[in-house]
Amino acid sequence: MKAKDQRKEFWLPRIWGRKLGFIARHVFIWCALGLVAYWAWIDHNVVRAFDSRHWDLPSRIYSAPLEIYQDLRLSSDDFAEYLRQSGYRRVSEESSYGQYSRRNGDYRIHSRGFTFADGAEASRSARILLKGSVVQSVEDSNSGEPIGVLRLEPLEIGRVHSDLFEDRVLLARENLSQTFVKILMAIEDRRFLSHIGVDWLGILRAASANLRHGRITQGASTLTQQLAKNLYLTRQRTLWRKINEAMMALSLERHYSKDEILETYVNEVFLGQDGNRAIHGFGLAAEYYFGRPLTELSIPEVSLLVGMIRGPSRYNPFRFPERATARRNVVLQALSNVGVVNAPQFRALAATPLGLRQGEWRTGGRYAAFLDLVRRQLKRDYQESDLRTAGLKVFTTLEPIAQSAAEAAVQKIVPTLEVGRPKLKGALQAAVIVTDASTADIKALVGSRTANSQGFNRALDAKRQIGSLIKPFIYLTALERLPAFNVLSRLEDEPRTWHGDNGKAWTPKNYDGRYHGEVSAEDALARSLNLATVDLGYRLGTNALRESLRRLGASVDIPNYPALFLGAVDMSPYDVAQLYQVVAADGFRIPLRAINAVVDSHNQPIKRYGLRVERVIDASSAFLTRYLLTRVVERGTARALIRDFPDSLPLAGKTGTSNDARDSWFVGFSGSDLATVWIGRDDNQSAGLTGATGALRVWSQTMKRLGTTPVSLVPPADVAWHWLTADGNAMTTSGCFGAIRVPVNVNFLPPVAPPCVPGARATPQPGLYVH
Repeated sequence: MKAKDQRKEFWLPRIWGRKLGFIARHVFIWCALGLVAYWAWIDHNVVRAFDSRHWDLPSRIYSAPLEIYQDLRLSSDDFAEYLRQSGYRRVSEESSYGQYSRRNGDYRIHSRGFTFADGAEASRSARILLKGSVVQSVEDSNSGEPIGVLRLEPLEIGRVHSDLFEDRVLLARENLSQTFVKILMAIEDRRFLSHIGVDWLGILRAASANLRHGRITQGASTLTQQLAKNLYLTRQRTLWRKINEAMMALSLERHYSKDEILETYVNEVFLGQDGNRAIHGFGLAAEYYFGRPLTELSIPEVSLLVGMIRGPSRYNPFRFPERATARRNVVLQALSNVGVVNAPQFRALAATPLGLRQGEWRTGGRYAAFLDLVRRQLKRDYQESDLRTAGLKVFTTLEPIAQSAAEAAVQKIVPTLEVGRPKLKGALQAAVIVTDASTADIKALVGSRTANSQGFNRALDAKRQIGSLIKPFIYLTALERLPAFNVLSRLEDEPRTWHGDNGKAWTPKNYDGRYHGEVSAEDALARSLNLATVDLGYRLGTNALRESLRRLGASVDIPNYPALFLGAVDMSPYDVAQLYQVVAADGFRIPLRAINAVVDSHNQPIKRYGLRVERVIDASSAFLTRYLLTRVVERGTARALIRDFPDSLPLAGKTGTSNDARDSWFVGFSGSDLATVWIGRDDNQSAGLTGATGALRVWSQTMKRLGTTPVSLVPPADVAWHWLTADGNAMTTSGCFGAIRVPVNVNFLPPVAPPCVPGARATPQPGLYVH
């Protein structure tokens, strides 16, 4: 019995050992099979997700480019500011893209080049000589050959973002400089080019260092592992997540090249936050922190961005500049240790300032009012999803220098209008629209006295009575409809009472409460006489005026009562600008335009917003109306402009003041620019300003900076200059008393007056125009 028990004791361990071995082998096999299956599942999902990845790319909105040519009016300060906003760096001698040097008005610039809607503009090195706010010459810096037009890249003024609040600027692998790649690998993954996704040697090295220090001082995640974490995993720090991360990294390395992995990492890595918008990728980070493309950054600047990977919030250079500088210098020291820079270079680079961009980021709210208009027009033509995710490029008409001029004028003038008037302090508001007088392109749009305000856009949405701004269109209608009417025709500026169809009496008055008897049309408009204008309006009728306004482009409801003759109709500055644009453009109606073209993410045209031109006023009536508006400036309610502009620069314009001085308006144009200005209060209470004492001052301040051109007074074929009698009823000669030389439609010339003795009064011919 004892021997039997001994045999049991001998065999039991061996049996259980075999059973445990059998179980262990099967557990291992099943675990291995499970792990392989799990890895296969991960591998399949990683490949599927990587191949189908699609970044939501916001639409990018650009200003008009700055086109520089000989004789262009451009101040040196405005040019320098444009270059600053474009992210150009001032250096002692330009040698690379995005750099310029300046010695007084002598600029040497190395442009970046840009792909516009109509084709690519190559980068080039140019010399621009400015003298007295005029471009004297533009030439190639290398050959000295003249350059006809140097077109600089536009400013990016805004974006339409996705609902994910992510943003990025995609970079291709071939556009990454060797210096950038060396810095990134030196700090984040020195063995990137040789490992298989997981760096086993790096893990051992990090573990050894952490054991020596008794705490975690080094990590061993490769760029591929970081990419897997960013693309597929949460930020939860667990052992299971690290295992998944490693397996995903191995799958990525198995299916994709190092260049593909590097390119994706560079575009995906998180590098900060701008409000609710996440900054992803080095392309956007370079623009956000430095205002320049990644290719133009220096070694210290790239080092800062690479250093921020470990903690974008902790090392945010805007919030923690000292901490960011220290982190950058740690990166520079690491570069010195691996030989990317030598010791003297390290000391010099570590002493440089951060070099962050100055002022607002160019995709912020600087052009809020204009962007409001652009977005309204885009939403009319495109689906919201395409605007937010398809990476469209929108080329607009905004000219940053004109926008700056309009904003500066409002900020300078409006506060002075409140001086000595405590009740007005901070109550006045303003709106400005500047357009190209010929093409109707909107160059600038200001919606508030506060620059960059993203609230109520008064330029588009403030519907206010336009007052005397309507008067030129009454005279225009008369020139079109009354054959015997000319600029000297007589009007009655006398008190009268009119009765409407409802029997209600209307007794208008002049602004100054005085009456002037019989006056010429030219004088009545120049002095903005209400009664004389109403006299003419009644001869035409309200329906005739309403038809003219609609033909010119008015889209608002136009009332059908006599007060319309004095501007009792509500319009926005945008609406008013559209009406006056027709007169400035020789009678052609051209819808105001904020967008030139839209291209897709591959620079293929989607839509061009060409000029839609339609003649709605005959050339003679447009010219004669324009002539009348120049008289407003020369000797009428806008004569204050004579102090600000030389005699060689004829301008045209009209003041406007609504009832109780609630609204101060001025619309004026030169040969190149038209500007509409409104000043008033949001509560519609009296501002105590006329068009001349308020809006005209903002207009003048804006136009002086734009360097505008004269209004053309070259008459069309059916208009000629003639000597007429003072009442405009007869043609006479220059020697006759009271003779006035004015433009006249040759199709409706008055008869010739009898010969007069030089110096004697010419005899007017009765009956040609009934008063």
